[in-house]
Amino acid sequence: MTTKQVGRYLRYKLAFDRLDEALEKGWLLEAITLEESIITDRLLSILKIKGESSPTRQSFSNVIAQAKKVMTGSGETAEGDLFHELDQWRVDRNACIHAFCKLDNHAYADNSAELFSEQMWETAKKGRELVDLVKYLSQEVKAGRL
Repeated sequence: MTTKQVGRYLRYKLAFDRLDEALEKGWLLEAITLEESIITDRLLSILKIKGESSPTRQSFSNVIAQAKKVMTGSGETAEGDLFHELDQWRVDRNACIHAFCKLDNHAYADNSAELFSEQMWETAKKGRELVDLVKYLSQEVKAGRL
């Protein structure tokens, strides 16, 4: 393993360790943020392996769409499709990260905080599942099986 690979491995390991700790301790915003970082990194890795150039600064939505197109030949997503799930999770992630104090349909309900907390938990748990799926997908692409 080269020095570059060791450093990358250690950062990747740290991200997973922090993610699991964040979920265990209920640090949901940290977990969701780490999940996006890992998913984006793995999707960008797939693009690189497939010989696709990708701007270093682009939206999460664009990274998902570009990876979908590279993997399937189409940018269209459909129910049950991993890329559709990623895009749906992106919407939920945005609601958790960017709309923490934004007024929504439940903002004035007595249980507003509980409803939002439940949404964050669901988003964080789903994100963790997606992290594993995208990690597996990138391993399959790297191994040349996809």
